[in-house]
Amino acid sequence: MLNYIKETIMAPSTRSSSSNNANANKSAEQAEQKFGADSPMPMRGYKITDNERTRKYGIGANSLKMLLAKTQLKFPLEDLHIYLASDGFEVSDDEYLNSLPAQTLFIASGPDAVITTDADFEFDKLRRDSPLLKVADIFYDFIEQHPEKFRRMITDYELQKQRRALDNTKAHLSMKNEHLEWFEGGEERFHSKEEAMAMRAQTRVRGYYYKAKDELTRTQLYRQDAKARQIINSVLEQFRYLLIGCDYFSMIFNRKCQQKHEFLNHLLNKEEPDAVSVPNKRLRQIIKDYTVRHQILDEWSVSLCTNLGDFYCQGAYSDNGNNCALQHTINPYASRENLILFQVWNLDHQIELSRTILPALVANVRELITQPQKKCALHKKRVIDISVLEYFLEIFSLKNLKLVHIVCHEKVQRTNRSNGRLVCADCHEYRIVQELMEVERANELT
Repeated sequence: MLNYIKETIMAPSTRSSSSNNANANKSAEQAEQKFGADSPMPMRGYKITDNERTRKYGIGANSLKMLLAKTQLKFPLEDLHIYLASDGFEVSDDEYLNSLPAQTLFIASGPDAVITTDADFEFDKLRRDSPLLKVADIFYDFIEQHPEKFRRMITDYELQKQRRALDNTKAHLSMKNEHLEWFEGGEERFHSKEEAMAMRAQTRVRGYYYKAKDELTRTQLYRQDAKARQIINSVLEQFRYLLIGCDYFSMIFNRKCQQKHEFLNHLLNKEEPDAVSVPNKRLRQIIKDYTVRHQILDEWSVSLCTNLGDFYCQGAYSDNGNNCALQHTINPYASRENLILFQVWNLDHQIELSRTILPALVANVRELITQPQKKCALHKKRVIDISVLEYFLEIFSLKNLKLVHIVCHEKVQRTNRSNGRLVCADCHEYRIVQELMEVERANELT
């Protein structure tokens, strides 16, 4: 089935004449000479297409500026922006571009475009080309009239697929040479399944960092108030150090992590076990060692899957606790097909990121600036910072994130509020973060 889908929905490639290729190569060389000298990043290859996937080009660049310049030659738009084809996220700075792997596919479009992601494009094309899907409206009517019955059908189908996939006895295999087909596509550069899944967890968490950074730096307070800008930049830097300390929560999808989430232990009836520059490799290791030694993030540095790789849906937002009424489960370690399906499982912020957490953070920064004599609610001493650690846990950690099947991801406005607050020098979380930041200064003196 997957092979049929790949053959059916493959985006068309466009071949240029030799003269057009020569002109394009000459323009690309000029863009490279113009924009490449100032960037410290190495040259990397990327793929660029338009929102309709009518043309696709390979482009080499070592900065966002160069990538935009070369893309402009292929897609001459008045106000060009580039977006990730996988999820529609806009690439707006070199830092984020450098975090993406080579051969990433981007979409060139305008600033207000509605991006057609790879999944949307493939489904639309399959629906157009396949006679079987031309009757899709009948199914949509059925879904609208019988939503609960449809959800049960989908659940039963997925459970059957899970059983079939696990029956092939490949779920327990780990290394690339043992299960080659699992590593086809984006996982080719990894040596083990665990390494690939750890990177997938990191990518999701990095996405939250860049989303938070983008929204915070676009606020009116950040743009117009120098002191607020300094505080928010410091918060982003502290977020980065905490993320380094927990390895961007890479363990949440890693089945070899021995520490399991509390809900998983309960489900399986087991006892619970007792923004500036990127730091160099040595400093990153020092940060990780410090974080582990002081057990700063131990409670949330846990895996969401069993030792075999089974993930269980934690249920919709409206459900109480971590129970999925439809009993969704998946094992992305079992097959390539399951790995692809796992992409539609979401990490759902129970306290919403854009609607609640980030506005609360900005409000606390404003209050810190306008009311410098305000007292800490806990120690009755003058506040000096915001609760960076609490906001960090709400944005990035399993304290606020639930893994849910897409059917259980309710995109409704939530009523719960952020627990972030203003802190004084005696607050425990303030001391923890400040001690962590001292690691950099101590490293510079050695």
